[in-house]
Amino acid sequence: MEPVEALRDESHTGANRCWPCTVLNLGLVGALAVFLRGRNRPRSSLLVATVGVTAVYLRGYLVPYTPRFAPRLVAASPVPDEWFHGEPPDRDTSREDTTRRENESLADDVEIDGETVFRELSAAGVIEVEGEQLFLTTAVDAAWHERMDELASDSLDALAAALEESLPSVDDAEPYVDDTEWVALGSDHKQLLPRPVVVAELAAYETLGERLDDDRVRVAGAEAFRIFLDRCPVCDAELVESSSVSCCGGHLGPRQDPDETLVCPTCEQRLYTFEVNDT
Repeated sequence: MEPVEALRDESHTGANRCWPCTVLNLGLVGALAVFLRGRNRPRSSLLVATVGVTAVYLRGYLVPYTPRFAPRLVAASPVPDEWFHGEPPDRDTSREDTTRRENESLADDVEIDGETVFRELSAAGVIEVEGEQLFLTTAVDAAWHERMDELASDSLDALAAALEESLPSVDDAEPYVDDTEWVALGSDHKQLLPRPVVVAELAAYETLGERLDDDRVRVAGAEAFRIFLDRCPVCDAELVESSSVSCCGGHLGPRQDPDETLVCPTCEQRLYTFEVNDT
């Protein structure tokens, strides 16, 4: 069973599975199996059904490149997007919880350009370039991971308290739990940050405190650190590359590509978004 499981693609299965595309691919498998059965080829029919269902189970789809072309097909079609993704997230409602919104980062409100952040991090010896690749220096990477391990072992209450104590820009932070764990920011506690993001960015912010004086650069730099994650800072699961939408679409138009993301399949949280410019 292990060789079969090695074929699993977690970026399109589990929490990331697109059920409409799964059903579509299974329908194609079933149609081909029925066709072969009707042609009096029962063994071929059974083989197609077995291999097809197994492939969809392990890979999320059977038709090659489904995640690449399906978003454009759906975006160009008249089919309502909520058929694939549920109700729009910004719909009006009187429920209190729906007024909360997920923040991308502690740096959401920090106005500083990426070139400045890169220049300051480079000058402080935080990052280094090897060929065309960018890395954290060994000492910084070790300090960051050590602090992440410490924060990951804290309770959610302790993590919120540490965030409020460390960042001058955070006036109020409280734990918040629904089907996952968050830190709620602001006096109304309506801005939510996922626990893994808080652990990664707070650890990075504190690590940068020994090397940078500008608080804006520290906060923005802490967000940039998440690009170097390969495992979840909370559960230690290996991160997988996914998309900002499922393979059934959900972005704005047929000429736009969804952003690529790093996702923890266990926590079901997005750890980093690689933004793609519109074409």
